[in-house]
Amino acid sequence: MTSYYASDSAVKQFLDNPSMNDQGGLAFAYGTDPAALAKLVPAPLKLAAPVVVGYVVKMNKPNFGPAYLEQTLYALVSYKDKLMGAYPFELLLAGPGAEAGMVAGREGAGIPKKLADDIQLTRDGNTAHASVTRHGTKVLDLNWTAGDINEPSFLPQFAQMMPLNQAVEMNSFFINYDLEQAQDGSNHFINTSLVATQMTSFTDQLEPGKLDLTLASSIDDPLNELPVLKPLGAGWYHFKTSVMHNTLHLEDLDPAKAAPYLLTGRFDHEAYTK
Repeated sequence: MTSYYASDSAVKQFLDNPSMNDQGGLAFAYGTDPAALAKLVPAPLKLAAPVVVGYVVKMNKPNFGPAYLEQTLYALVSYKDKLMGAYPFELLLAGPGAEAGMVAGREGAGIPKKLADDIQLTRDGNTAHASVTRHGTKVLDLNWTAGDINEPSFLPQFAQMMPLNQAVEMNSFFINYDLEQAQDGSNHFINTSLVATQMTSFTDQLEPGKLDLTLASSIDDPLNELPVLKPLGAGWYHFKTSVMHNTLHLEDLDPAKAAPYLLTGRFDHEAYTK
């Protein structure tokens, strides 16, 4: 039985080295509008390429809850030419462990996570399909066919992102924050800072293939704000292990300048419209 007064052991083990092991599904990349993409990346991060990367995967063995499915879109960015990594715009989750995954990511690391209505991920031989639905809208529909990728020149970069049979450290950038209520009842973001989470993953499967991707927007999820102008390719992959092992505090941010980047990926419009 659990208790509303947690044991010392429970406190010590709370979100200890969050791991998303036995993780598999589809990773993909496409070219988009450079100006639209750059507008959504907060300073001091800099856009590395006019490319959106994403995935639709099943987290089979997270160490903080049951299995769940997850989808994301992110930009490739740099921080002061010192760190390269991902800046995610949104992560949508569904399945038995979705709430645990959302809480662990959003409250634990400032990650822009929300719950989807439904996420589907299936494979049949050399083809696979993924879809994400939120607020009754199919915001992502993806088809993959094993073989050559859409843009052959992108294959080395794609393979470099997930090299086979070796542990690779990846950085993801997020804006961490606190919320504070003022005497007039209004809430404000405070203690905003840019952080980089470091994750080490071990890829033991990667099959390239062609990408066919359609994005749409729900009232709260503007995925097609990043239009698919040029599909680059996709791959069916599997991480044997994937462990978030460290978070770097990079610098404090002005709360007023950070706030516009913090709403849509974490909250629905009812929280900020009247």
